[in-house]
Amino acid sequence: MSTGLLVFFIASMALFICYYLVIVQNRKQSQMCLMMTAMAGGMTAGVLFGTIMGLLLRGDFVQSTILGIVVGMTIGAFIGLPHQLITTIEGMLAGLMGGMMGAMIGEMSPIGQEDTLLKFLFMISLIILLIIVRLFHGESPSIVVTFLRNPLIAFLIVLFVFLGLERIDTFFPEERIDTENHHVSTLIDNSSLLYDSSDKK
Repeated sequence: MSTGLLVFFIASMALFICYYLVIVQNRKQSQMCLMMTAMAGGMTAGVLFGTIMGLLLRGDFVQSTILGIVVGMTIGAFIGLPHQLITTIEGMLAGLMGGMMGAMIGEMSPIGQEDTLLKFLFMISLIILLIIVRLFHGESPSIVVTFLRNPLIAFLIVLFVFLGLERIDTFFPEERIDTENHHVSTLIDNSSLLYDSSDKK
């Protein structure tokens, strides 16, 4: 695992811990809002980590799907745990769906564009988190939520995170991409040789 991917993984875990803290601070509020928060956290976690599994295990779709679902359901359950069981189930089901979709995205994404895809998904997850935080700002006494309700502050946070992601080393080094290209070309050559030999027979 490259240094850039490790930093990205840690940043993603911190992001979903923030989803968890939103429910912890507002667990006495509307159940519908809390269920929506768990669903949003579980879904974005499933898509993000499912995509990472699909990229790391490209060519083994079954294993990447299983791991994406497991990680998405685990994070979704963790996010919804502070409230009622129904919120936990909502987060788990959203994580299941997100994990499946993320694995498909990672499997089908073009080689060489992994960094752009992961940065985009991370930014979407962050923007959804800030919108959810703003949803609770009228009912929550939290100083952090009061600070984040300013749209300008939220925009600056998104901009700062975007610039930070741009400075991170590449998540998937070029050596690994070249190896995958060589592996794919070898498979194509072997299949063409088999096809030619069958034609001669």
